[in-house]
Amino acid sequence: MSITISTVTPVYRGENYLVELIERISLLREQWENENAPVKIVESIFVDDGSVDSSAKVLRMLSERYKWVRVITLSRNYGQHSATVAGVCHTHTDWIVTIDEDLQHDPLMISKLLSVAVENCADVIYAWPISAVHGNTWRDRSSRIVKVILSRITEIPQIRHFNSFRLIRGTIARAAASSSSSQTYFDVALSWFTKAYKVVDIDMKDARFQKDKK
Repeated sequence: MSITISTVTPVYRGENYLVELIERISLLREQWENENAPVKIVESIFVDDGSVDSSAKVLRMLSERYKWVRVITLSRNYGQHSATVAGVCHTHTDWIVTIDEDLQHDPLMISKLLSVAVENCADVIYAWPISAVHGNTWRDRSSRIVKVILSRITEIPQIRHFNSFRLIRGTIARAAASSSSSQTYFDVALSWFTKAYKVVDIDMKDARFQKDKK
């Protein structure tokens, strides 16, 4: 029996990235199939969060090309948090990987996240950037400082490692998603159901942010 995985991606402004993102996911699926690995990505869920570009059109095309691609369309823009929760609620797999739309999260790193989860019997694995994600030292440093402060105030130590590139045990993810609201951060809800989390160092670059700032 294979370990099943879903990927969940909120989409707002991803028309220039979605094709390559799905191609990378497809590459990993094929790699595992060719290796006869006991793990399989059975679905990639993309949540159209009131997208403002041609993302909806691109997603329709890709869902026709790849039968394992599913598209969920929200009635308006609710934000990355709510879109992620909506996607998680539609999964049924053993594990869920949340991935941003803009290619800063490499799907090929899912293997690394899963290996750490299995080796450590962890329920949540956060990817941790080994360098400045945004190419902006002040922005990256300030983000980390805020997380450290929040972790001390809330007494939830994993806050300092919160990242939208994460691997979550399916039952834990769906329990947290069902308990989340507009006032409850998804990762905080995850902390209600498990303390078994690990962090993995991964190189991540926000190409869209670096492009937009030029």
